[in-house]
Amino acid sequence: MAQLEEKIENFTKTVGSDLSIEFEKQVSNTIKNLIESLENCLIDDDTKVDYATHVFAKALDDMVDYLEAPKLLN
Repeated sequence: MAQLEEKIENFTKTVGSDLSIEFEKQVSNTIKNLIESLENCLIDDDTKVDYATHVFAKALDDMVDYLEAPKLLN
């Protein structure tokens, strides 16, 4: 099994199938909404992909920053 497939399988086992499926569905819907919102823009497809790549890379960076930030414990 490829390393990525193993990580995905481990994630699914850890959080549960329902949460894993819901997370993938939300990401897919977000991508679909972004594509639809850019559909009528007068920019070429490569620029749309570059923009989407930027948006998702920033979101992943924000996620890493959030996860690395110290948390206050109750």
